[in-house]
Amino acid sequence: MTNHRPVSITFTQELPSGFFCTDDLIPTAIARTSKTNTPIALNCRRRIFSAGGYFAHSQDFERRLIIETYINNEHVFPDEETANIFLQLVGRNPKKSQYILFMPKYDIKSDVVILLVNASKASKILGLSAYYGLFDVDVVPAAPTCAAIFRPLIEPNRIHINFIDYFDREYQAKGCFEEEEFLVSMRPALYKKLCVAFTKSAHGNSKPNGLPIY
Repeated sequence: MTNHRPVSITFTQELPSGFFCTDDLIPTAIARTSKTNTPIALNCRRRIFSAGGYFAHSQDFERRLIIETYINNEHVFPDEETANIFLQLVGRNPKKSQYILFMPKYDIKSDVVILLVNASKASKILGLSAYYGLFDVDVVPAAPTCAAIFRPLIEPNRIHINFIDYFDREYQAKGCFEEEEFLVSMRPALYKKLCVAFTKSAHGNSKPNGLPIY
């Protein structure tokens, strides 16, 4: 469905053989796994103050610190009220774990599947979801890139669209993503359904018939 390998995300308390912890942040781990076919593990308990540490690793950073960063350092929001609404909308990873595993393949036993896409590929994926009557997608404006690995746990029946946060595109993960690339993520069971729809829908490899070509 895409030009890159799907990335399966698993939250676990133990580090399996074949995985090695790296110093990657979540956005670079997604890009490296998808584009270089490299399995990666991140240690959730490393004390790095970042959006990923707060949202995805669910580390016990004070909420006040992330709010001050968004307002005073990044200037993403003008005031505390708006920042609090945003934090409530994004939520936090409901799974507490020691490690996050990034695997360059589809795994039905994983927690989340992420696809690196452009607009054309995303249109096809959303078209495949429409085959099953799924018309409501999950988009949070200004969402951190790391939200892609856990939003499907909060909204399991929706496809999450993540446009890759400006801070990652321009600073933390600069050069890892093409300008037109962004992320879609979902639960593995939903990804499996889309693979089935791919063989049946014109948004996949089924050809329309009986229609005039204008």
